[in-house]
Amino acid sequence: MCGIFGAIGWEHLNSEGVYSSLKERGPDSHGIWSNTKNGLCCTFLHTRLAIQDRTHLGHQPMVSENKDLVIVFNGEIYNKTELRNGLQLNGYKFKSNSDTEVLLKGFEYWKDKLWGKLNGIFAIACWEISSQTLTLVRDRFGVKPLLLYRTGNKCAFSSELSALLASEVMKEIRVNSSAIESYSLWGAVASPNTILKQVNMIEAGKITKKHSNGEWSINDFVESKNEPGLHNKNWTLSNAVNAIENKLIEAIKQQSIGDYPIGIFLSGGIDSGLIASILNEIQEENIKSVSIGFKGLSGVKDELKLAEKTAKTIGIDHISIKVSSRDLDENFDLFLNSIDQPSIDGFNSFLVAKAAKSEGMRVCFSGLGADEVFGGYSHMQDTNLYSANKKRILKFNGLSKSLRDYHAEQRLMKLNLNTRTNIEPTMHAISKLELCGYLQDTLLRDSDAVTMAQGLELRVPFLDQQLVSLARSIPSSIHNEIGPKSILVKIAKQRLPAEIVNSPKQGFNLALADWIVNNNRFSPDRIYSLINKGLRAQDVRISKKSFYASWLILKFSHRWSPYWRWIVLGEWLALHSESLDI
Repeated sequence: MCGIFGAIGWEHLNSEGVYSSLKERGPDSHGIWSNTKNGLCCTFLHTRLAIQDRTHLGHQPMVSENKDLVIVFNGEIYNKTELRNGLQLNGYKFKSNSDTEVLLKGFEYWKDKLWGKLNGIFAIACWEISSQTLTLVRDRFGVKPLLLYRTGNKCAFSSELSALLASEVMKEIRVNSSAIESYSLWGAVASPNTILKQVNMIEAGKITKKHSNGEWSINDFVESKNEPGLHNKNWTLSNAVNAIENKLIEAIKQQSIGDYPIGIFLSGGIDSGLIASILNEIQEENIKSVSIGFKGLSGVKDELKLAEKTAKTIGIDHISIKVSSRDLDENFDLFLNSIDQPSIDGFNSFLVAKAAKSEGMRVCFSGLGADEVFGGYSHMQDTNLYSANKKRILKFNGLSKSLRDYHAEQRLMKLNLNTRTNIEPTMHAISKLELCGYLQDTLLRDSDAVTMAQGLELRVPFLDQQLVSLARSIPSSIHNEIGPKSILVKIAKQRLPAEIVNSPKQGFNLALADWIVNNNRFSPDRIYSLINKGLRAQDVRISKKSFYASWLILKFSHRWSPYWRWIVLGEWLALHSESLDI
């Protein structure tokens, strides 16, 4: 994993500022490449977290032998050996064992057909010098971020907003009113927007190009053909369980690469438990798992005991971290510095990632994506839930318990997914919605930000492309035959303690209510003042009524998330006041 940055059209950049902002993403080394042709300057910068081929041969930016192509890459390509073998059969020779060199030579040979062949998580930029063409791509589910700033015929891209700001290429930096609107509703900025008006997120699973004439184009990946007969089955729950388990094992094996020991974020549920079980079978070295719970904080039942039972049953080394009010105080500003743009989520993932880093982990697996792919949410079983929620949308900007469902309905409308008329609408239509909505904009974005801030690589095998494709080929009725996530539950019954399998879904949450209410820093008058000051110069407004309603909800019902979004927004604006000319 790495941090990447590039700029086209600027002769002078604050490269040291870029390196500094991306250093945590790539603490092992950094590099720069620059070229000017026909008066147009292109500069690529890279910071490296070395996981595969840690020698200098994997150094980036990487330039082709004919000096006409340069690439920067953030991520992991899990089928690099297969691609490398195919390229060698076509006469290509390799100097390194890095997946970056496979991408470089793969783009030379296959051009844009390469991207559909990739199995992995990636954000990639290629600059073709002779044709002066920029190609930007992200993996299909948006696991790795890639941001784009455009002005006239100039553009800059990066893994983080912070690097774009530090580069000093951006002028008149303004907050995006559409981003504030979506954030106030959902606690996250809906892509392709970012919190800054001038910056957008590159679309996942798309090829974005800047051509020499200054025009831009966006196209889908040309996907490779699926495995023969993969989806031509008369599905039953039994054969679906066998097929998914085999494909999950294969995905985890492919992702168990690199030169560092492997760890896992372990909850009390079946998703991370299944990954831990499979990892323990296929890895010769001991697997480390980490979980966090609470000490002296009321309001939420943590999953420490369940996670510890899973680890003991599987036989892996487990670390339990208990978080106190003091720990929350000490980590809040560190969390703010790591998230790049405001989010209602991520503080929990930050604490887990920090604990993993303190235990010497550098590569960790996560169960992210299992609920979205295999039907883990209640509204994936109830086809009428979206229509029902229309009547329950809050007058206070979505501060209801059905906030996620409101989010989902809005995205359904955008995707033209009609749950009443589709033949197979229930789980798969909503799965598509969740994969490109809540998962991408909140869970994956936040997890990437907070893990990379710790120099930690996160792997998500439930989002393996072939596994997702296989799961989506199985009818919704099979996925829900014995209840939510029927297929994974059946696999888990063979691998995990009954107590884990039968435990009701909790989801990881933080016990923040008492901490917020008793902390003067988070008083409503102060937080509203920070927001008002931060947004006044940007001509963006939030509802005062909505804001203070969220405080009352926190104070009298201990539901902290509606008010938490305003805390994070206010503190983020204060932290970036200089950059935003506040």
